[in-house]
Amino acid sequence: MTQADRRLVATAPIAAGTLLFDITGHETPTPTRYSLQVGSTLHLDQDCARSEEEVVQRYFWRYMNHHCEPTVGIRDRAAWARRAIRVGEPITFDYNTTERDMAEPFTCHCESTECVGTVRGARHLSSEQRVRAADQLSPWLLDA
Repeated sequence: MTQADRRLVATAPIAAGTLLFDITGHETPTPTRYSLQVGSTLHLDQDCARSEEEVVQRYFWRYMNHHCEPTVGIRDRAAWARRAIRVGEPITFDYNTTERDMAEPFTCHCESTECVGTVRGARHLSSEQRVRAADQLSPWLLDA
């Protein structure tokens, strides 16, 4: 299994509003393909984990895939259920709600009617897309 094949899924039903997990990692000013922006110039990434198993155990949050209608939102370095999540359902978040500019933009394949097409970061959202994501946008993106 490659890193691209990994994803987080619910192993039990999760109620809306539930704290799923805290997001921890090495603080860095430099975004990467797998980092998570947690401040205007601050990102979390893995540190020098010794093995792939250690990466999976300590930085499992890196395997949350993007979705334009996500199951979780990110607030204060934590993942919260935006709605009820069923067993086996992917744990996803909208990357545009934490990242000003993606280190590596990509084409979204979520098939949502709300799909943004290319995920590039909040700075690149249209006015209509920003309105739809307003309740999810991280504070440092309100002026993006």
